[in-house]
This record gives sequence, structure tokens and C-alpha cells, in this order.
Amino acid sequence: MIITVVNQKGGVGKTTTSVNLAYLLAQRSNVALIDLDPEGGSTVSFGIRRDKKELKLGEKSVNIFNIEFFPAHVGLLNLELSGDVEAVAQGLKEIAKGFDITVIDTPPNLGTLAVAAMIAGDRILTPITPHPLAIQVTKNLGERLASLGKVAYAVTNMSNKPVNVNVESIKSLEIAVPQSKLFIEASRLGVPALRLEEFKTKRPKLQAVFENVAKVIMS
Repeated sequence: MIITVVNQKGGVGKTTTSVNLAYLLAQRSNVALIDLDPEGGSTVSFGIRRDKKELKLGEKSVNIFNIEFFPAHVGLLNLELSGDVEAVAQGLKEIAKGFDITVIDTPPNLGTLAVAAMIAGDRILTPITPHPLAIQVTKNLGERLASLGKVAYAVTNMSNKPVNVNVESIKSLEIAVPQSKLFIEASRLGVPALRLEEFKTKRPKLQAVFENVAKVIMS
């Protein structure tokens, strides 16, 4: 199964969602996480430097926290500019064949890489925040999803209450990921927030939230 995490707007917690969802799923499945963002959001969050070499898609990976992680590299920018959506989508599917679940963190746009990841995805998850602009831009995503014949699930980040997005092709989940200092601290340490939470508290609240997300996505 391929789970694509997408939103054309930055700052909505797309990388945070990708990393922590992959970490949770990797506790019971063979999981890969692909950083498809040329800027390397997931790569940086793991404390890894973006590779300055131009690599082929899926050429290099490292196992971290039981996740087979494919970090960002400068070659992704050329793939973005190539416009060859079908070739990238096929490449992602080939990588995913070696895993039970593959999570893809996409760039904050609806360009070649993001669209290819949506085409390849069996499930699409879009993180949103309770801000007017973040909600408004989901209309563009909804139109793109409809053109691809795809449906996405929306999960609300940085809020105690879920936001209902009234957009075709996007189903709003009654799930909200609250703001937490753990996300900031985890990023600074290069670990998933769920991993840090395991050591910080006996009652992991964030894990319960991501368990709910996983339950919906995997159903």
C-alpha cells in the first residue's frame, strides 16, 4: 500500500504527519518512507543532510527507527522540472513493491512530484490547519484530485478540534492532532515525536491520535 501525504500549502504539518505515521506503522509492518520534497523536509527532521549528488529515484536509503527511509537529494529537482508524471509515478510504485506500506512526503505544491505521488497512492492523506488560507487552498487540491479520480482524507493539525472541509474529493476525518512542544523538540533531536513521547510520558496522547489516523487509512 502507498500512502501519499499531500498539501500544496506549506506549514500544515505534512512532514510531521508523514514521519510519525511511518514510525507508527513501522512498529508492526515493513515500512518505507520516501522524502519526495526537493527541500528535504523529512530528511532534515531525521537529522540527515540532503544528498548533493543527483541520484535515481529510490537509489539510496537508510534504515532508521525500523523505517527504510529514502532521503531527499538534488536529483528530485530535475524530476520536478521534467514534467514526466507517469515515469515518476511508476518509479514510486516500483519502490513500494518491496514493502508492506510506503509513505510518501510530497513537496508543498501540485507539481510533477506531488501529482505523481497522488497517482501512485492507494490512499491520500492531506493535513490541514484551522486557518482560513489553509482551508481555502484545499479547493485547488480537491479539483486536482477529482481530475485524477482520487479521494483524500483530511486530518486537522495544530488544533484540538477537527475542521470540516466542504470540498469535493476530500473527506474530513473527525481527528485532530493537537499542538505540542514534542514536535519541535523531536525535530531538533532528529527523532519522530511519537518516539520522543515514549520516553517523556506514560500516557502517550499523540500516539493515540495517530493510531486513529492509521486505522482509517488502513481500512
